[in-house]
Amino acid sequence: MSIASTVISVLALVLAAGWLGVGVAALTGALRRNRWVGVRSPETLRTDETFAVANRVAAPGYLGAGVILAVTGGLGLALGDWGFLSALFGIVVAVLVISAVGGMAIQAAQSVPVPEAAGCGCCSDSTDSTAGGCADTSATCDEDPAADCGESSCGSCALSGMCLSEDNPHNNPV
Repeated sequence: MSIASTVISVLALVLAAGWLGVGVAALTGALRRNRWVGVRSPETLRTDETFAVANRVAAPGYLGAGVILAVTGGLGLALGDWGFLSALFGIVVAVLVISAVGGMAIQAAQSVPVPEAAGCGCCSDSTDSTAGGCADTSATCDEDPAADCGESSCGSCALSGMCLSEDNPHNNPV
């Protein structure tokens, strides 16, 4: 058996173990919101609930990809010199499956209603205007929610685009 065939087959088996583990964790609800494992996009990382819903939707795909990788990795080891084709095929198919379920998971996360944010805008809330590290404590709910843009250390205004206006020269790069 060639070294390349062995390496690719073992890689497929290692990926199988990882995807099976993620699939089981997502299906049982044990997969917590994180930045390393699962479907990670702005939509899915919005709240714990959106992350859980998205990854529960993707769990069957994770499990399917894990099974595909396990079977083709095992075949790769059993077939000898040309077994790497089996393992390589399994890796490609698993990536396609995971990509497809990732798209479905993002759609599921988008369907979860967004909870109303506390407060009136930019990092302040109606009870504690210093929450979230806001530097400007003078903003109230009656004022423009973008009034403290550029002055707040939390950056929520800039991230949501509230500081951008049509006459801002930074919006239209030349």
